[in-house]
Amino acid sequence: PAVLLRAPEAAQFLRQRQRRAYQIFEETKQGHLERECVEEHCSKEEAREVFENDPETEYFYPKYLACIQKYGSPYKRNPDFLTCVHNLPNQCSPNPCHKEGTVKCEDLKGDFYCECKRGWQGKKCEKDIDECRTQNGGCNQLCFNKLGSYRCSCYSGYALKDSKICEDIDECTASADICGEAHCKNLVSSYECLCDAGYKYDDMRKTCQDIDECKEQLCEQTCVNSPGSYTCHCDGRGGVKLSQDMNTCENIIPCVPFAVGRSIKSLHLGRMFSGTPVIRLRFKRKQLTRLVAEFDFRTFDPEGILFFAGGHQDSTWIVLALRKGRLELQLKYSGVGRVTSTGPLINHGMWQTISVEELERNLIIKVNRDAVMKIAVSGNLFTLHKGVYQLNLTVGGIPFKTKDLILPINPRLDGCMRAWNWLNGEDTSIQETIKMNEKMQCFAVAGRGSFYPGRGFAVFNLTYMQPSSGNETKTNWEIEVNAVIQPATDTGVLFALVTEEASVPLSLSLIDYHSTKKLKQQFVIVALENTVVSRLAINLCDKKEHSVDVLLKKDHLSLRVDGLAGESELSISELEDSLSILESSLQSTKTYVGGLPDVPVTSTPVTASYHGCMTLKLNNTTLDLDEALYKHSDITSHSCPPVQEGQ
Repeated sequence: PAVLLRAPEAAQFLRQRQRRAYQIFEETKQGHLERECVEEHCSKEEAREVFENDPETEYFYPKYLACIQKYGSPYKRNPDFLTCVHNLPNQCSPNPCHKEGTVKCEDLKGDFYCECKRGWQGKKCEKDIDECRTQNGGCNQLCFNKLGSYRCSCYSGYALKDSKICEDIDECTASADICGEAHCKNLVSSYECLCDAGYKYDDMRKTCQDIDECKEQLCEQTCVNSPGSYTCHCDGRGGVKLSQDMNTCENIIPCVPFAVGRSIKSLHLGRMFSGTPVIRLRFKRKQLTRLVAEFDFRTFDPEGILFFAGGHQDSTWIVLALRKGRLELQLKYSGVGRVTSTGPLINHGMWQTISVEELERNLIIKVNRDAVMKIAVSGNLFTLHKGVYQLNLTVGGIPFKTKDLILPINPRLDGCMRAWNWLNGEDTSIQETIKMNEKMQCFAVAGRGSFYPGRGFAVFNLTYMQPSSGNETKTNWEIEVNAVIQPATDTGVLFALVTEEASVPLSLSLIDYHSTKKLKQQFVIVALENTVVSRLAINLCDKKEHSVDVLLKKDHLSLRVDGLAGESELSISELEDSLSILESSLQSTKTYVGGLPDVPVTSTPVTASYHGCMTLKLNNTTLDLDEALYKHSDITSHSCPPVQEGQ
């Protein structure tokens, strides 16, 4: 069978056969050339006879003449001439091929052949082949041509798998420390150094730097930066709280409506926390007149002053009051003071009619038309002054200091009076005054408890340090808070300790968001300073009463709401450190209920005042707001309106 070769292979095969023929021919030709043109001067025809072809003759003879011209006649036997002529038939001497691109030069008959290296082409192998122009040289990314060759290369982030194919470099694996303390994420052709939320990467230091979000003015009011995060604060004392976006502020709006409607025909005796009277009257008569007073009365308060009648402190007077829920009459006649207390408990919250009648020799006190006191007296409450009989009458307080009473009493009385009749109705001006001032009016309906309107607070000076049993020099401390709450809003301070430096080492509050999780949800929280240490999620807007119990000791903190335990936010060691700081503050704190004084908004998680009903026990003692150092006048100590029905 026939064997067909490709053209280059065939040419190579033929060249090999030609070389063997040339070798014999060349030896013969060299002998003829020596005789004809070296030893003697040959003509062109004689040279033709030597080479036996025109191309070599045409190539040889002009150069032969040049050798004669340069070195002289053959007959002079100049060795240089001899060399010059011998080299003329070899067309590869001097080498006509491009040195860098040629493997070798082959002398052909009247011609030469340059065998090119790979990557070169042309007659003399002088032309570089640009391999990159054909299918990108087989490179799948970058191809760079160079003389006689080419090179595949890769984009940044890739490496040559072999000489042509690029594959992605996983910088995170190749160099474990490439991102320093940051997280390394491999990308196609690159990588990325990632930090946790709230941090940004520092290329120079290879560290994660905290982002100060407060510089970006994300918060509407106060911003506090923290490592990896930030917290916005809204001043609750302005009636606002954090909104859903956790950056802006929104109004604190009641989620449970209370029936806070007031009766214009009622008089609230506890409006003035100072204990000063809410009503002052002076009666003048030309003739001797006796006191007759009657009114309806309602209260849950066990102690306080209903009214005073008489002259000045050192003259004749009476004070009708409540002590331990029963009526008490203090009286002073002719410089002699007496105290009488009797009758049924009347601080049950029901309306009852009370009357005081001055007779010639007696004072008669009645409850619901039944006489409960009959006291013999000698003298008159109206006193004669400059020919006129006069009587001072004050309601809800007395015209002098309570310490000057026969038996001192807390004058503050959260009670309600209606249908009053002082001296047969000569007091119509009182009703007009009350109509014009809602704060003088009582809630139309009220139950037990204290009502906090969402503004103000009550403050007490209480101690929580107790001597250790058996060791008077050593002290223990304990704070137990038991609250029954019925909130109107989901935000507010129930209880707090505040130092003289306006820090808040302890607080119990309602809040409607989780600051670290940026989550809107209602919680009861216990905080030590500005750190929440325990919390429990609860629906604060369900119109129900909830019990909240907190116990703190040297090495213990617990929160329970409706019997469910709160979740601790600190480790045991962190809690112990925080409780130690609290203990060091207890000597200089005051107890605040229902709100806070002017403290920095960042000193505690909640600054808003509580809104709703609450009764409070501290270390197993019921807290009486009438005993406070100060109480906002809009907070009612012993009465609370009910939740509004149908809402």
